Amino acid sequence: MGKNDFKRNECIKALNRLGFKIKNKRRGPHDKFTAPEKYLENKQPHQPPFIMVPKARKIHCQLEILKELWALGGDKLVEEFLKLI
Repeated sequence: MGKNDFKRNECIKALNRLGFKIKNKRRGPHDKFTAPEKYLENKQPHQPPFIMVPKARKIHCQLEILKELWALGGDKLVEEFLKLI
């Protein structure tokens, strides 16, 4: 796919290291990870305070996850996420 290709387990580990916490405990197709308070300070009013990660083994929406991270913390958060993967 490209240089930003990552698996579900790698994504979850990186989000946990950045301080994101799992929000839902229910069954469903996605997991919601709430952002730490330091990233919610600059959040836009229409932006949700969480990031959704599909529960499938192969993630086909890596770009969408990176876009959501960028919306929360900008380039700095995306770079930190990619370093942890």
